[in-house]
Amino acid sequence: MQATPAVGAAPDALTGLAARDRVRGFDLARGLAVVFMIGVHVLWHWGAPDTWTTPVGQVISFLGGPTAAPVFMFLMGASLAFSSRSSFGSLVIRGLWLVWLGYLLNMLRGVLPAYLGMSAGVVTPEQIAPFTLPWLLTTVDVHHVAGLSLVFLALLGLLARPGWAWVAAGAAVVLAGPFIRGLQFGTPLLDGPLTPILGGAPNVYYAVVPWIAFPLVGAVFGGLIARSTDRARLFRWGAFLGVALCAAGVGLFVVSPPAFDVDTYWRMPPSFFVAILGLVLVWLWACDLVVRHIRANRVFAFFYGWSANVIAIYFTHWLVVGWGVGVFGFRSQPLEGALIGIVVAIGATALLSRFAIGLETPRWLERFAARRSPPARDALDARDAPIRAPSAPSNR
Repeated sequence: MQATPAVGAAPDALTGLAARDRVRGFDLARGLAVVFMIGVHVLWHWGAPDTWTTPVGQVISFLGGPTAAPVFMFLMGASLAFSSRSSFGSLVIRGLWLVWLGYLLNMLRGVLPAYLGMSAGVVTPEQIAPFTLPWLLTTVDVHHVAGLSLVFLALLGLLARPGWAWVAAGAAVVLAGPFIRGLQFGTPLLDGPLTPILGGAPNVYYAVVPWIAFPLVGAVFGGLIARSTDRARLFRWGAFLGVALCAAGVGLFVVSPPAFDVDTYWRMPPSFFVAILGLVLVWLWACDLVVRHIRANRVFAFFYGWSANVIAIYFTHWLVVGWGVGVFGFRSQPLEGALIGIVVAIGATALLSRFAIGLETPRWLERFAARRSPPARDALDARDAPIRAPSAPSNR
């Protein structure tokens, strides 16, 4: 069963492209991904280090790992298959806008509160080490990798539509990652601009290499879902593939044991990518299964709303986390305090994010996209057949 195509649907929060169809399993997964990100970011910034290794802390960290940023990036690619008319130019401008928002967020969530806190004596440089003002300003995070990935997806879309070539490109990036991640040429003219792409600096959390592999594969999966007449079956086969990939990832762990820490996760070696991609596919099947068998309710509506406004939510939650250090302290809360902080941060983000909705797609960007949109099918359209309406309303 499939959802009825939406007429005049709001643009996708990440790609800025108007959606012609909604996959509620995707919406639930993306909404949950942002909640999991809030949980792990609050834990690591407000919670004391000894809370991170508690059983509860490890669960929060796991949820904030494979089912957070990888899902976020995978679904960014998948959403391309559900877009209305788009163009190379609109995707590039959208990507650059997301990169700009990333550096603006660096200033507002990190540099400004750290500077004011140190000036007022609330915190000392030793207390927030290794973070310094330059570190905070040049951090490369999800905003940056999402924006740059959109630019590269637009470029690749000029050469080939999402398909096996995109999967091969993703595999090549993952395999090359350990060899080129952190590569430097010895000149600031190259090393500076390439930092968000190849960066091995400690404040480059999510670099394009190899994280772009998630939206590359996601675009192919989204295309299959978009043109499928039996999405439940396709999600189920995706879960079977996911289980196989998880098993392959475990096998790679045995052959070449990696360090199971957050730095390894950020750098995403091939064994991590294979295993986490498998988890993503299983997780998406589980989310689709839930929305197919549980009637629509306010909880679903909450996550759907967060999915629809994911940029505003993500941007706002980091402001809450960054400025909340002045209230909760930096890595000083016991587990109970950190858990209360997570609830407070989710509530504050839900209330304050309404003021950040305009950041997702400013009016000038909407006008540009409207002018650049071609009259034909999408530039990155992965569909070969029209989407069919369901026989009855559903929660899909």
